Amino acid sequence: MKGVERGTAPMAEALRKFRDFILRQKSNFRVLLVRGVCSSFSKGLTQNYISIYVVELGADTIQLGGLNSVGSLVNTFISAPIGWLADRYSLKTAFLLGLILEVLMPLFFALAWSWEMLVIPIVLSSMTMVTTLTIERVLTADSLKDRDRATGFGVLMTLSQIPVMISPIVAGIIVERLGGISAEAIRPLFYISFVISLLASAWAYFKLREVEPSPSIRRESFLSGFKRVLAGRWWLKRWLLVELLGSFIFGSTLPFITVYAVEVKGADAITLGLMGSALSLVSTIFSIPLGRLGDKIGRKKTILLLRPTLYLSYMLLVWAPRPEFLILSFALRGFLWSATNVWMSMQMELVPREERGRWGGTINTFRSIVRIPAPIIGGLLWTYVDPSVPFLLLILIDSLVRMPILSTMPETLNELEKDGGIRPSTRKPD
Repeated sequence: MKGVERGTAPMAEALRKFRDFILRQKSNFRVLLVRGVCSSFSKGLTQNYISIYVVELGADTIQLGGLNSVGSLVNTFISAPIGWLADRYSLKTAFLLGLILEVLMPLFFALAWSWEMLVIPIVLSSMTMVTTLTIERVLTADSLKDRDRATGFGVLMTLSQIPVMISPIVAGIIVERLGGISAEAIRPLFYISFVISLLASAWAYFKLREVEPSPSIRRESFLSGFKRVLAGRWWLKRWLLVELLGSFIFGSTLPFITVYAVEVKGADAITLGLMGSALSLVSTIFSIPLGRLGDKIGRKKTILLLRPTLYLSYMLLVWAPRPEFLILSFALRGFLWSATNVWMSMQMELVPREERGRWGGTINTFRSIVRIPAPIIGGLLWTYVDPSVPFLLLILIDSLVRMPILSTMPETLNELEKDGGIRPSTRKPD
């Protein structure tokens, strides 16, 4: 009995610390945790099948890239206004707009009967990236204490990833039971996703508390507000360059990963489900430890330390001699996902709290511009050179250009002010 007591004591202590961590954050953080769990299960049902669904409805890889480009084009015009409105008027209202888009997206996917009709849900999917996800990051950053921020993002990611270990397998079983990979077998997944998303979004909106904007921000015009964010902050311009390059290389590959797995490597629905579950399992296990590491040694060091796993993942995807190796490839990608919480913390901490909406809008505006040609270029490289070329290009650009630029950025963990932003006086490195 004493051995059992000794074994349960550390677990009880860990649970107590976890409870204390949750309770010392703002109530919005707990609401976002619950919504994140429900939303992740909903998205996990369909995330591996969207590109395959487009192809099954008759599109080729170039047309698939074109659909994603249309979504990025729309984002170019809405990203900056959404960020400005969130800072000036209401984060909660901006979040509501994103929630509505997120709910409608799977419904329009389910109702489509040709690939051309998918332009609507793909545009909605792209728009959620600059509304729901951006505002959610700002709300999360605001609801966490400065020294808990990377860990808090890690907690959110960990709990959100637990359902995604299950939902891809559930989706794979449903698709297989309905006859294997086809548009009609995939369609019910979107209906299920719609119902879950509707219920979770309605609950979250009514539970969230408003975050009041700064009085000085209310008086700023649209253009002057964005100029103020960038003025005198050399590090923001470098970060934008890192974001732009990342938007291009990931935009030219992400629409094609599952198509590559199915058409080139021979994956079936069960393999796709296991790939998604492997990614979620690794990210669930490591999100909190990596968040704690980011809060201890710094955001930048943690990002750079984990980067080689991304390259190994894509190299394994290209090399995989059998579909089973794709599962290992996605497991390695889980380390990148685990470090996303550290990336988001650093991204938000580059500016003071009251400017984070506009900063997110600025990032998404420029990212959307780059993402317009990226999927089309990826499709052209797939069709006219080799399907593996976009993935190899990602490794080269990220390792030889993006990460060296990131290494010159200031470490935000050491530069936090009371308002949660980096000091304008940060010395520019030689």
